Amino acid sequence: MIKTLDNGIRIIVQELTNYNSVAIGIWVKTGSACETPEENGVSHFIEHMMFKGTEKRTAKQIAIDMDKIGGQINAFTSKECTCYHARVMPDKLDIAVDVLADLFMNSVHDEGEMEKEKGVVLEEIAMVNDNVEELAHEKISELFFTGSALSKPILGPAQNITNFKRNDLTAYLNKHYYPGNVIVSAAGNCNEEKMIETVQKHLGDYKRGQKRQIENCADVFAPKVRSMFIEKDVEQTHLCLAFPGYTFADDERFSMAVLNNVLGGGMSSRLFQMIREEKGLAYSVYSYPSTYSFAGMFALYSGTTAANADTVIALMMEQIERLREERLCIEDFKQGKDQLMGNYVLSMEGVNAKMSALGKSLLLLDEVYDELQTMQKIEAVTIDRVNALIDNIFDYSKLSTVFAGKIEKRKEIEGILEGLDGQA
Repeated sequence: MIKTLDNGIRIIVQELTNYNSVAIGIWVKTGSACETPEENGVSHFIEHMMFKGTEKRTAKQIAIDMDKIGGQINAFTSKECTCYHARVMPDKLDIAVDVLADLFMNSVHDEGEMEKEKGVVLEEIAMVNDNVEELAHEKISELFFTGSALSKPILGPAQNITNFKRNDLTAYLNKHYYPGNVIVSAAGNCNEEKMIETVQKHLGDYKRGQKRQIENCADVFAPKVRSMFIEKDVEQTHLCLAFPGYTFADDERFSMAVLNNVLGGGMSSRLFQMIREEKGLAYSVYSYPSTYSFAGMFALYSGTTAANADTVIALMMEQIERLREERLCIEDFKQGKDQLMGNYVLSMEGVNAKMSALGKSLLLLDEVYDELQTMQKIEAVTIDRVNALIDNIFDYSKLSTVFAGKIEKRKEIEGILEGLDGQA
């Protein structure tokens, strides 16, 4: 059941009495995709600042109040949403919601704390830049989604973090953190009516900003051929290839997930078996889909010695060509689909996962599929549906590539990429 409070906040609860804990999340439909270039990074910075003290709790007291009830509290920022969440034993639920609501509604954003937290976030940005694998993933998203709101990094540029003032945070909060843009989701050992009463008690008078309809941060997106080379003084070349994918709202994301499992989604996948097991050219090699409300990406990654980078990308393209020419056989399809079903069922065994699935789907789709419905959507995937995606995804005229680290084979790599033009 979905309940809407008088102020516009929506609540969804999944009562699961066979669990020993309950998870609750306060979701806001905003992230880096909803920021202007000047604001980029502010959603994530606000998430940090929410924990730095309220009108009645210091940052330390927030931590103490959760620790003394044996609870867990955290938050995350993505491109399209921000979530503040906690997990506790059922009898400690009221305290957990009180702490979450307090930091969500009453954080003071002290200027002294802001300056200290800027240092923390700047270190986080530096950590990403030093981790070349993580940097490659960030840059492929930035490059592939060029011209789209999704191209902006979640952490933002360091210069923006340095320049943020308290007024910038307040203005962004008033613009995006209004009740109609907020979802509360909960799952676990809790009574549905009692949970709604608890949320009403702690968040019922939340009135930040103006009362507006839930906003849409989507914009026009047109992928095309782009390449980026990033020189870093390391031993490996980290390479990412990105093709168009499917949106979070499109049921074909399940077909794409089956295709991903066959190509690079596990230890039995074609990329892993060919590049790591047969050739011994990489420790890490895989593929993955990224789904958003209005766009999607299908990416391939590997980290290899600089001397082998051209060979690895050639082998990746060889596997893609095999898919384009042969399609999937029934055995590979069945294994990929069974893998998807198993992975989904196992991933949903915890209350945090259930709470997250409820909140994200209601926030981004305005509807919720329960686990049985999702399993039915996976079961409905056919080999014909998966094979029909192959040409749509592996379109060389929309391929973005990033190479980060030690670049020795740039000419050879560029030659391979240029050779794809006639196969688009």
